[in-house]
Amino acid sequence: MIPFVDLKAQHRSIKGEIDAAISKALENSAFILGPEVAAFEEEFAAYCGSKIGIGVNSGTSALHLALLAAGIGEGDEIVTTPYTFVATVAAIRYTGARPVFVDIDPRSYNIDPAGIEAAVTEKTKAIMPVHLYGQPADMDPILEIARRRNLPVIEDAAQAHGAEYKGRRTRTPDWPSPPCRPRHTPPGSCQGRN
Repeated sequence: MIPFVDLKAQHRSIKGEIDAAISKALENSAFILGPEVAAFEEEFAAYCGSKIGIGVNSGTSALHLALLAAGIGEGDEIVTTPYTFVATVAAIRYTGARPVFVDIDPRSYNIDPAGIEAAVTEKTKAIMPVHLYGQPADMDPILEIARRRNLPVIEDAAQAHGAEYKGRRTRTPDWPSPPCRPRHTPPGSCQGRN
């Protein structure tokens, strides 16, 4: 049988780097925040094209905070895809909002923009596409719907670090309006903000 993934081999290839980073954190007793987190936030923000990166404890928290920053709360609706990790829906529910699901495009497995418009109601407060397998959702039509409806777009990019859509990273500052676009980096996460 061919193994799906060999994490031991991946670890061996970067073991020295990981051991040095852990040792440095232990020597500095910087277990929470500290210079390593600040460096990560700065480097990851630059990588994603954000002005600011904010490290948080998990991808779920990153999504939750982005929704709160957008003013999402009890009784609101968020248009998203059912084909995602549980964190997407959990974050929506943590705010008291309700996910409204739009089916996927069977070619990309990402949210099908053609179904979004019909899912938007007067209770809709945001659109949350999920970029999967390193492949961005089709953002142009999503952003056009968001512009017309004056809705923020909060991208769940947990599985698409560094992915590009038409030459732009999936978290580029020249895309309009969202307050935050979370990026998961298990076991923590980083939010990009412009």
